[in-house]
Amino acid sequence: MLNIDAEIYDRAQSLAEAIGASLELRDLRETERIMLANEEAQKIIAEFQSMQHRLQERQEQGQEISEEDKKAVALIEETVENNPFISPYLQAQDRFTEMLDSVNSILAGAIASGDTEADDGCASCGTGGCSSCQGGC
Repeated sequence: MLNIDAEIYDRAQSLAEAIGASLELRDLRETERIMLANEEAQKIIAEFQSMQHRLQERQEQGQEISEEDKKAVALIEETVENNPFISPYLQAQDRFTEMLDSVNSILAGAIASGDTEADDGCASCGTGGCSSCQGGC
């Protein structure tokens, strides 16, 4: 194991515990459990993954994606989004990812600026710090 500063290690452990106890992660796990317990949702997911795999293989072989394939993808995506067992999981996944992105943004901002305190907000866009907009605002 690398020789990590004890304070950094302790804070990382605290952050990991906070993320582990977060509402976002609890919601993600619960919606995943519900989704995985539903047979119809499992069939839809399997069909979606199979289609993704087939299309990826075609693209790797240099084949064009047909209009028929594009329509089939749109239909299965709509089915996924409208499924009452899959949609809540996808929404929970988005919220969890947003939380992790925010944490990463704070870390990246502190590293980039050398400042140990998180930015109060970007003067241009009002987000959690200029690192969150990548300086693009």
